[in-house]
Formats: sequence, structure tokens, C-alpha cells
Amino acid sequence: MSSAVLELRDVSKSYAGSPPIEVLKEIDLKISEGELVAIVGPSGSGKSTLLNMMGALDRPTSGEVLIDGTVVNGLRDPSLSGVRGRRLGFVFQQFHLLPGLSATENVATGLLYHGTRGRARKAAAREALERVGLGHRLDQKPGKLSGGERQRVAIARALLGDPAIVLADEPTGNLDSQTTAEIVELFLELNEQGSTIVMITHDQDLTRSMPRVVEILDGEILDGAAAEPDTDEDDAL
Repeated sequence: MSSAVLELRDVSKSYAGSPPIEVLKEIDLKISEGELVAIVGPSGSGKSTLLNMMGALDRPTSGEVLIDGTVVNGLRDPSLSGVRGRRLGFVFQQFHLLPGLSATENVATGLLYHGTRGRARKAAAREALERVGLGHRLDQKPGKLSGGERQRVAIARALLGDPAIVLADEPTGNLDSQTTAEIVELFLELNEQGSTIVMITHDQDLTRSMPRVVEILDGEILDGAAAEPDTDEDDAL
């Protein structure tokens, strides 16, 4: 059995109020090495807060968050930043690319906090861009790239440094249906190559090709079982 790279144990999150606003309720979730997991739920279900817990961007009110077996929610901020910078990769709905930098230079920024020298950063960035199918667009700035290409640049940046897990927050939210399908296919390919990926989405259709789907509603996990193989009963008749 693959080891867990990310684990939430009895994690709850609430915010001050009368009564307090309970956003996550005793969440137990384990992501194993090599998994591709889609976390799906409607707006207001707690998906974003769950991502913040998994990405060590916020601390739970109670419970534990473990990354590579280490409880991180008790770490001081500098140590927590180090975990995020070295063990986690992030992909967001907004691409967060610097307009004045080329695709290679944008990706290379992902290694700024790794102590990697400039030439090595650019070499690693070019390799990551090749991996996501943008070897022919290395020198283009974001303004010259399509939305799908900009998201591929963001994915390449997240892959730099060989993170334990890549967290993708609504990565297709700004893309048309064809480009969405291409990005989903890319995540599937990267997962086959060994990347551990968790994708947050509200799009039920998008999850159909995912090997594991976790459903969240009103701050609670409803279903975290692995997706069953897709069969068409009509074709079988």
C-alpha cells in the first residue's frame, strides 16, 4: 500500500460568531502517494477551506494536518512556509503569471526559495514546460499564450522541485470546454508519470474521468471511495 503524503485527522474549522460558523466538521481524509483525487462540492460546501487546510494556508480549529507524516498545523510560520515551498505545488483558477516574464522565467520562479542557481532554475523550468507540452513556447510571455497554455505554464511551475503533492483549485474554471478537457487529460498523464494530484472543483462532469472522487457538502465528507470503472449498461445489453 502506498504511503500517505497528505492526511487530515478529525479536522474542524470554525470562525467567530454567535453562534460560531462551523465550516469543516471532523474531516478525515487520506491521500496516498501516486493518487489523483477530485474533491467536488457546490459553492459554500467547504471546498476552499479544505484546500487551505491541505495546503497549510490556514490552521484548523481542531484536529491534525500531516504532510509526509509530519504534523504541520503546530509549526511556526517560517517552518510552515518552508513546507509549502518545498513539499507542495499549487495551481489556481487565476494563473498568477508575471506578464513581463517569459514562460520559462515564470516557471523558474517556482524554485526561488529552493536555493537553486539561476541557470539550473531555467533548465528545470524548460524541462517542466516540455513535460506539459509547451516546449515550443518557452520564450513567449503570458500575453502571447492562450488560456490553456497559461494554465499549462502554471502547472509546470507547480511541478518544479518534485513536490509531494500538487493541489489544484478550480484549475479549469476560466477555460472553455475543449481546453478543460485538454487540461484534465494533462493531469491524467502527469498522474500516470507519478505525480500525486488533488483537484478541487464544483464541476461534477469534470470528475467522471477521475480515478477517485471525494464529495463534500456542508463541511462534511459524504463520499470518499475510489470511483468505480465507468460502464455503459445500454452497450452491454
